[in-house]
Amino acid sequence: MKKYYALIFVSFLIFYLGIFLAPYFAFLGEHSNFWKLISICVYSIYSPICHQMPQRSFFIFGHKMAVCARCFGIYTGFLIGMVIYLFLKKLDDFKIPNKWYLIISSIPMVVDGTTQLIGLRESFNELRFITGFIAGFTITFYILPIFFEMIYKKFKIK
Repeated sequence: MKKYYALIFVSFLIFYLGIFLAPYFAFLGEHSNFWKLISICVYSIYSPICHQMPQRSFFIFGHKMAVCARCFGIYTGFLIGMVIYLFLKKLDDFKIPNKWYLIISSIPMVVDGTTQLIGLRESFNELRFITGFIAGFTITFYILPIFFEMIYKKFKIK
């Protein structure tokens, strides 16, 4: 199972690094059409999963990241959760936590997003990141056991 964990981890890490590569390539693209085209391609990979609104995004290298602050928090939380997962659970333990942990951890993100959506207040990127991080970290402990159980059943391995 460890090799499957490593494969999932490396795959996610590559996805995560793309969040930083898009603005870096855009920075390089200020003086090169080649890098500008590459940055456009990288941003387009993330566009189906994130609105990428500049006012809701962090900026590095003078350009917005490939995902908004909330999505960046979700993915950062998931990445940290993947690292910690190995210390808290065995890879062949397919039991998922009580659903209430997931519900409770999602409440800050839902409240933040909903109150902004209905016009009660305007959120800010640091809060978007934090609420996304909490949800992303928690969901790791629901998604990974499901992945590992599917792999176990498919390949009959341990």
